[in-house]
Amino acid sequence: MTKVSLKRLLLVALVACGNGASTPASPAPDPAPAPATPVATEGRVVTETFLSEALGVEKDVRVYLPAGYDPAGSKRWPVFYYLNGLGGDETNWVELGKLDQTADQLGLAAIVVMPDGDNHFYLDSSLAVDYDACIKEGAGLFIAKQPRKKTCVKAAKYETYITRDLVGWVDRTYKTIATRTGRGIAGLSMGGYGALMLSMRNPELYAAAASHSGVDALLYSGPFPYEKGKVTLINHPKEWGAGIGDFGTWIRGLYGADISTWRTHDPAVLVDKLAPGKLKLYLDCGTEDVFMLHNGMQYLHDLLLERKLEHDYYIGPGGHDFAFWTARLPKSLAFLARSVDAAK
Repeated sequence: MTKVSLKRLLLVALVACGNGASTPASPAPDPAPAPATPVATEGRVVTETFLSEALGVEKDVRVYLPAGYDPAGSKRWPVFYYLNGLGGDETNWVELGKLDQTADQLGLAAIVVMPDGDNHFYLDSSLAVDYDACIKEGAGLFIAKQPRKKTCVKAAKYETYITRDLVGWVDRTYKTIATRTGRGIAGLSMGGYGALMLSMRNPELYAAAASHSGVDALLYSGPFPYEKGKVTLINHPKEWGAGIGDFGTWIRGLYGADISTWRTHDPAVLVDKLAPGKLKLYLDCGTEDVFMLHNGMQYLHDLLLERKLEHDYYIGPGGHDFAFWTARLPKSLAFLARSVDAAK
């Protein structure tokens, strides 16, 4: 080895020692990627309580928040209001109808709000209310076994409760599309009636409505079975529910003795004021409905056809129960989803 080569070798060794390494270091491997944050595929249901000025009391409400809902995000969501039937409450659609599971299966991109409608058919009633007597002894309740603190109200203003108090609270609380085109409303039985009546009386609030086994024609009195062109209507409140006991008495008390009040809350009458394309409607009912509500639904269906008003319609096997409503729920959710502005 030459002296030059030896000097170079010693120089390299000294430099290496001075750097604390005897050989060049191998490049470090890339760090393992961080685990991806799981993407939620299921929504969640929360229970809230808010004050209704119209009723004068606090009411519970169930809210389904879809997968991907972020209260801190900028994305806004359509809202569907699902109303309960007579004797029910805000828990029914989830606990009996499995609405959250159905929404998840559909991949529903909407908030669903389920209020407690008590037994008042969603109208602002002139029915006399004594809150203290209701709390003390259940006075004024249609179903005595319902919990008094949950059901007693200070005023029976249920239309205002739903259309002003609830809608306003939801839009202040959640990331909603707070316009008519971002809202739909649906319900079963009494709630199906409520969805049609409220949307027809307040078309500036809702783009679409769906009725499962609803009282779609409040003043329908026959025939049974339905025959087009042969319909008779109730002309005096005392005729409504004659012979069916406490239920008829309750309904007559809600609407009062003035037939004009009944007519201004009857979907089959309100349909006359609907403008084409303003409100999309969905109707269904089972042919074994114990209250024979499929007859009034067919009457409303024919009125809509005559007026060339857009709607979806189904009549088929089924009773007035959650077996029928749960099976039809995917249809109304999908209908409302098609009828409103998408999440944005």
